Amino acid sequence: MKKICLFVFIFFIAMLFTACYNPSKMNTTNITSNYQDQSRSLNISICAYNLSSDSTRIYYKFNTGGLFFQKDMKKNYFYAQYIIRYDLYNAADMKKVIDSASFLIIDSVNYGTNSNLTDSIDMLLKEPDNYVVSFTIIDLNKTFSSTNYLNIYKNNLLNRNNYIIRDSKNNPIIQNYLSRSNGFRIFMREKQVYKLFVRYYKSSTDIAEPPFAVVNLKPRSFKADSIFTIDITDRHSGTLSFSEPGIYHFQSDTSQKDGFTIFRFSDDFPLITSAQEMIGPLRYITTKSEYNDLALMKNIKAAIDNFWLDKAGNPDRAKEMIKAYYNRVQDANRFFSSYTEGWKTDRGMIYIVYGPPYSVYRSPFNETWYYGEDRNILSMTLDFNKTLDPFTENDYTLDRSAEYKDVWYSAVETWRK
Repeated sequence: MKKICLFVFIFFIAMLFTACYNPSKMNTTNITSNYQDQSRSLNISICAYNLSSDSTRIYYKFNTGGLFFQKDMKKNYFYAQYIIRYDLYNAADMKKVIDSASFLIIDSVNYGTNSNLTDSIDMLLKEPDNYVVSFTIIDLNKTFSSTNYLNIYKNNLLNRNNYIIRDSKNNPIIQNYLSRSNGFRIFMREKQVYKLFVRYYKSSTDIAEPPFAVVNLKPRSFKADSIFTIDITDRHSGTLSFSEPGIYHFQSDTSQKDGFTIFRFSDDFPLITSAQEMIGPLRYITTKSEYNDLALMKNIKAAIDNFWLDKAGNPDRAKEMIKAYYNRVQDANRFFSSYTEGWKTDRGMIYIVYGPPYSVYRSPFNETWYYGEDRNILSMTLDFNKTLDPFTENDYTLDRSAEYKDVWYSAVETWRK
C-alpha cells in the first residue's frame, strides 16, 4: 500500500477486528451496510489492474466526508480513525481466505474537506487463477463498516483487468462511467497490440418492469450499433473522449467477448440535475396516462413540481418528497448501475419505491433482500440473480412473482398519498 502523505500515521494491523468482521464464509455474506446512507457518503470505488503474470494492483477511492471526525479534547483537534482491510479468495474456493491485511489510519488533516482519496495495494496473484477480493472500510469512531467485492480475472490477457484508464494528470479513473468532458487514456498490459476495436451500443431506454410482472427474458444481443478502432502506441492510447451516451466495449480480439467497458451516461451522472432526467424515474409511481402527459408538457419542471404538489398537498411537504425520491434515484445510480443507469435496473426500482432493504445477503451468484426481520416468514424477501455480462459485474435480475402485486401497489400508493 502506498503511503498517503496527508495522514498522520498508518499502522499495519494483522487480522484486526476479526471479532466484528468475519467473511470466512463468503458463500453468503451480509452486505446490508453497502446500501445505507454512510456507504453513499463514503462512495467507495475499487478496480483491479494486472501488472504482470503474478502481480495485480488494486486501486481504491473514497470520500472522507463519509467518515466521522471526533474531537480530541486534550489536543483540541478533530480526527477520524478507520481501518482499511482486504481479504483475498481464490474464485474456485470462496470459503477460504488466502491472504488478508488491515491498515489503521488516523486522519486529522481532512476534517471538513470532503476530499476524494485515491490509493492502491499491490497483491501477489498468479495466473491462470481467478480471484475475489473483499475491500472493507471500518469507521472506528462510528462503529460502521462498508464492504465492496471485486472479481479479478487472470485467466487470459483479453479480460477487463488487463486495462486501466487514466485522466489528463495520469491519475487512475476507478469508476467505469465518464461524462462528456472527461478526457482519458487507456493503458493495457498486453504488449503486441497496436489497435483496439471499440463496439458501441446505444443507451437502453428500457426500465424495470414491476416485481409481479410476467417478463420473458430474452438472451441479450451483443450486436453492436457501430464499430470503430483506436490506435495503441507503447501499450496506451492517445487522449479520448466520448460525446454520445452509450456503452463502449474495447477489445483486442473481436472473436471473443472479453474486453474492457466504459459507460457514458448523462454528464452529471450519477446525479439528477435536470427536469428531463427527473421524468423517467416517475414511471414507477405514475399511471401510464399521467406519465405520458408529463412527458409531453412544454414546461417539464413546472409539470413535475405540480405533480408532487398535488400528491403532497403543500409546498413544504412536496419539497420533502422530491428530495427523498430523487435521493433514492441517485443512490440507485451509485449502487446498481450496470449496462444501464442504476435507476432503470430491477434492484434500482425496488430501492427507489421501498427504500434501503432491512438486510441484504450476497452469494457469488445472487443477492437476497429482506424488508422486515431476516428470514421472518412475514418479511418480504426478494431474490436477484447475477447475470453473466461481458460489460459489467453488477447486473442482477429479480425473480418476479405475483405475490408481490399487493405490496407493490401499497408502496406506490404510499408515495402518491
